[in-house]
Amino acid sequence: MLTRTLDILCSLVGLSFLALIYPIVALMTKLDSKGPVFYKCSRVGLNGKIFQMYKFRTMHETQVSLGPSVSPLGDPRVTSAGRVLRRLKLNELPQVINILKGDMTLIGPRPEAPDLAAAYPPEARKIFTVKPGLAGPNQILGRNEEELYPPGVDATQYYIEHILPQKLPLDWHYIENKSFFTDLQYIFKAIWVVLTKAVGSRHLENNRSQLLLLVCDAIFCVLSFFLAHMVRFEGLSRTSYQQLYHIIPLAVLVRLPVFYYFGFYHTIIRHLSLFDIKQVIKGVAVSTILLISISFLFNFSRAYSRIVFFIDWCLLTTLLVSYRGLWKYLERRGESASGEEIRALIWGGGDCGELCFRFLAKERNPSYKVVGFIDDDPRKQGKTIQGVRILGDHHQLGLITELYQVDKVFIAIASAPDAALERTIQTCQGLGLEVEIFFTKNNSQLKGSAVNGAATIFPKSLAPSGVEVRS
Repeated sequence: MLTRTLDILCSLVGLSFLALIYPIVALMTKLDSKGPVFYKCSRVGLNGKIFQMYKFRTMHETQVSLGPSVSPLGDPRVTSAGRVLRRLKLNELPQVINILKGDMTLIGPRPEAPDLAAAYPPEARKIFTVKPGLAGPNQILGRNEEELYPPGVDATQYYIEHILPQKLPLDWHYIENKSFFTDLQYIFKAIWVVLTKAVGSRHLENNRSQLLLLVCDAIFCVLSFFLAHMVRFEGLSRTSYQQLYHIIPLAVLVRLPVFYYFGFYHTIIRHLSLFDIKQVIKGVAVSTILLISISFLFNFSRAYSRIVFFIDWCLLTTLLVSYRGLWKYLERRGESASGEEIRALIWGGGDCGELCFRFLAKERNPSYKVVGFIDDDPRKQGKTIQGVRILGDHHQLGLITELYQVDKVFIAIASAPDAALERTIQTCQGLGLEVEIFFTKNNSQLKGSAVNGAATIFPKSLAPSGVEVRS
């Protein structure tokens, strides 16, 4: 009776909290992917009875069920918003509805999926003689269970063979020693674990750069608004300091979620692109509009100068774009300095040659320096592609090789007779140059696989012996 009373009281408190965060979670979920906000899944309850358990949806909605019932770290089915909800364990909150209905209790063994429950050994069936719980020994000790799966394993098999044998003794011990006061202890332990272990060690290791970006962005949000305030008011009076003191925390709290939504922290910084820069500009603009709206709507800063927000927008955009660009430059410079650099010449001044240039510009192991292009079209001579000159035609290959100290030639020709390609390769070999076919399209013999997702490679059967062919 005490346990059920505790369940009802805690579930009512949980429902109040659920009502408060639902609009935010619903907005995050709907903006991130198509599908409902809530997700219902079958779970094994008391005495093996199947019930529908409620969660916030964290995976992409599909017409048929895809993948295993368990979800390891990096599961591609999980949405961006879903990762945040899972990390904070907010996706489990709707289970207070199940507690209120009586399908679950506050403290108990984890509710298991039917296919996994079927794999339980016969002696473990006594776990189903009690109600499953929102929290319990395994939910607390295995707070970040998704991190336990090694990369590439069969998730279901690994769970049954390795994780389940560790969990069952904990559940047995809880059932045999279950009491009202034990449940109270687990409630406080569950709250502590949720608050302190939202970020696991493996998560930190895998996202160090992204977390550092977030910290830097928060610092620059404060710095930018402070500088904008100083520029506008030409100093810091007592009155303006009080206004600044109240609005800076709001600026950080409004901006960071918007930055996350625009993908600021999904970028691998060494591959920062124009798309990422555009996202930064959009994110700062949208967060500025929200900040202005909230601050004036709720009178966080009465009669506060609007020009401060404009100056802050300009400063913050410049700061975030600049330090990201500098970070990318330093990373790439460090990689180039620590590795081998190969001086490359691209044979072909068309679209394929440009594609090859873009590919080589991103390669860092080894690192390539494209010294120029060669092309037999006289209209292209002396022109540039991506700022790199077309140095001459194939008759001048020997001179170009000596003059620019070429180590390797990449042949990037959209379409050419096989005989001409063979002559090109033999010419390069005669000069002692390493040759690699980056791109060619031969309609009579299409063999090999796509290069960089864009082309069919030169047929290996036509390449003279000793020629390296990308596949």
